[in-house]
Amino acid sequence: MKIVRFAAAAAVAVGCSMGVAQARPLPEGGVTAQEVIEALQAKGYRAERTKDGTGDPMIESGLDGSTFRVLFYNCRAGGRCAAIQFVWALDMPKGMDLKTINQWNRDRRFGRAYLDDENDPFVEMDVDLERGGTTEAIGNNIDTWASVLPAFKGHIGE
Repeated sequence: MKIVRFAAAAAVAVGCSMGVAQARPLPEGGVTAQEVIEALQAKGYRAERTKDGTGDPMIESGLDGSTFRVLFYNCRAGGRCAAIQFVWALDMPKGMDLKTINQWNRDRRFGRAYLDDENDPFVEMDVDLERGGTTEAIGNNIDTWASVLPAFKGHIGE
């Protein structure tokens, strides 16, 4: 039994010395802007904290040569927000046709697309964290977004 305990302790020590990140649980109520910033930076992305028009946190970051935003929803005192949304938009002089956007929404599971009132394309991805989650789950969502944005740009010919 001592050998098993020693082997387990050694494995943990080796994992920690190699810089293996441990998933940290998030409490109910959501996520803070700082936790999302840390998750983005852990993945190698820049992350600049700003505020949206209503005073909620907002993060600007970049991927595939484009700036995207992370918006925060249902924020409470203490800075925890129940949901986040990854958003990217492109201002197109002539706009885009609805058929291309509908094809994206029909064929893709992640990343909801739409046109604004000037027919400029937007793509968004919502993440619900109201009942909690982990830092690892946030990282997984960042990875998903990192595949959605370039695929969407390719789809619209950007």
